[in-house]
Amino acid sequence: MIEVSFYKYAAIVKNLRGVIYWKGRSQDKLNWLLSRFKYRCLGVPPSLHEEMPRRKILVRLAYPAKVISDAVDLFSRVLSREAAGTLCLASAYISPIMAVEDIEDFDVAIVGTIRTQMSLDEKAWKLHMRIADYTTLDFYAWSTENAWKAILEDRLAESLEERTRKVSADEKRYWRLKPGSGRVFLAYLDPLKIIFEEDLRDDLLRLGEEASSVLGLISAISI
Repeated sequence: MIEVSFYKYAAIVKNLRGVIYWKGRSQDKLNWLLSRFKYRCLGVPPSLHEEMPRRKILVRLAYPAKVISDAVDLFSRVLSREAAGTLCLASAYISPIMAVEDIEDFDVAIVGTIRTQMSLDEKAWKLHMRIADYTTLDFYAWSTENAWKAILEDRLAESLEERTRKVSADEKRYWRLKPGSGRVFLAYLDPLKIIFEEDLRDDLLRLGEEASSVLGLISAISI
């Protein structure tokens, strides 16, 4: 397990604009994504440290605490380890996921999607990447606290309904995409859905309250 000092963690969170999910196939898409960022950074999960090119904007992420690594182990029962690590780190670093390929790998956590038929220019892409960042940030404090309270009180189903309503209300941020049919541009991921549907509540409780840091509602953009 790789951990990071608190001061480095705080600096990364402040400047991070996304956590990359990539399986080594769509090199052109990855290059396109990297070309969109000049000043803000993209996070690279440990599973990709050896695969990614060396770029100034790429930050090798580490686990802020052991409990994050333990949560990855837990979610890896359901997701691939790569997807589990990306999801947990995106929540822990309060950042959206940039899914270069296979956003379907997160299907078990998806609670809402934004579909569009629009072809986005560079300006529109940058705008909606920024909006996706706001989505994750604005949800974070509430969604982590809400999730842990639901786990303590064993009322996950009720909490998931409330969280899904919040997601539906958030969709209005993306009105410029004229959402409806078409490809999935963005998915809302809720780790609490996995905990509920896979009956992992007791396992998560054993990790302690700090595990709530991986239970944020996360936006994931399909590149």
